[in-house]
Amino acid sequence: MPTFQMASIKSSPAVLPGNISAVPQLVSDIAARGHELQSAGKVALRARLELLSKARELVAALETPRETMIRDIWTEPTYVMAVDFAFESGVWKQMVANGDVPQKVADLAKQLGIQEELLQRLMRHIAATGRLDVVGPDEYAPNVFTRALADPVLASGYRYGYGVLPFIQILPNDLPGDSPSVINPICIHAHKYFQKRGYTVPTTPFNNAYQFAHQTELHMFDHITQEKLRPWGDDFNNLMRGYFTGRPAWADPAFYPAQDRLIDGFDATDKNAVMVVDVAGGAGHYTEQFRSLFPDAPGRLVVQDLPRVIDSTPDLHPKIEKMPYDFFTEQPVKGARAYYTHFILHDWPDDDCVKIVGRIKDAMKPGYSKFLVHDHVVPLLGQDAEQTALDLLMMMNYGAKERSADQWSELLERKCGLKITDIYHFVNGVESVIECERPV
Repeated sequence: MPTFQMASIKSSPAVLPGNISAVPQLVSDIAARGHELQSAGKVALRARLELLSKARELVAALETPRETMIRDIWTEPTYVMAVDFAFESGVWKQMVANGDVPQKVADLAKQLGIQEELLQRLMRHIAATGRLDVVGPDEYAPNVFTRALADPVLASGYRYGYGVLPFIQILPNDLPGDSPSVINPICIHAHKYFQKRGYTVPTTPFNNAYQFAHQTELHMFDHITQEKLRPWGDDFNNLMRGYFTGRPAWADPAFYPAQDRLIDGFDATDKNAVMVVDVAGGAGHYTEQFRSLFPDAPGRLVVQDLPRVIDSTPDLHPKIEKMPYDFFTEQPVKGARAYYTHFILHDWPDDDCVKIVGRIKDAMKPGYSKFLVHDHVVPLLGQDAEQTALDLLMMMNYGAKERSADQWSELLERKCGLKITDIYHFVNGVESVIECERPV
């Protein structure tokens, strides 16, 4: 058994709170924002996120580096494991099926065929993180969290990142890199990957930490859609659906003024004129948002994506047309009022973005068409952790990035020859719409 020499830590920075002097003001700010949110009578997204940001600042101010380290390396990884275990073994679904009543671990264990002690220890850890409502010893009541995780749309994200159980059905030795999940191996091997390439940022979609960790030469999207890795592809689709659930509609008047910027001034003299082309629009969710917000808006609505995506897309509203299209090829719809992309350009390095945007630019009518880039715009100060996490994933998966306003200007204006007319933000740029025109 190894022996450890205990170091004196009385004066170590490891045991000092992050910023104790900031605590009184943060507590005051949280109390004030809490009263404002409560008096609103409903959950206002912007106010809630601002309050959540302040609460996280308070935790950072109170927590010591030692506590942060323990949370990062012990608490969070084992919590994710426990949540995924509960999803895979049916705990969340069983709790929903049992109804909105307190439920004992012993009863759940019998219903699911899990050893009581195993389930007890897993659920205690989940409860210790505050995600379960504790009623009594080893007794929990269903809440928003447990009900949400009964749906694979949200729970699949845990499996995609760190899960193991679904891949027991697949021969483990057949998995590239013997990796049972997608995100975790990339993070584990990231330092070795960057060390190997001389600590430089990748700039292509094919030689990244993803390929290094999973031992493949394929682009991530091509890799996870292979037949033997279908669970990864299915979980990725569910992860994206879960991620976008509850996000603001781009055409919501509180976000982007579509009435003023698109509908007013639309050229309706041509009965075939197109209002919006949703480039790489998948199942057409965002075009449907526009249609439902502006059901009487003139013009055609077109959703474009690769043939395999279009073929698998359910039927849309009769006003929405589906069109097979590869955005690296000539844009077939000319002179539309708006060409819209949602989280497309952040998947690609600048050189590929220039090709994608170039096809759109060639189809735009100068002074009339708009190119709407619905993406992240990372502020220089006060970045949201959601943005910075995605930035690292974009770099490691695709050699791409989340861009600042200056970086968007460099790409869209200097490299692509468009003019940015405005940027519309929603809550610190976590969602933004960049409006561009082709100069006359």
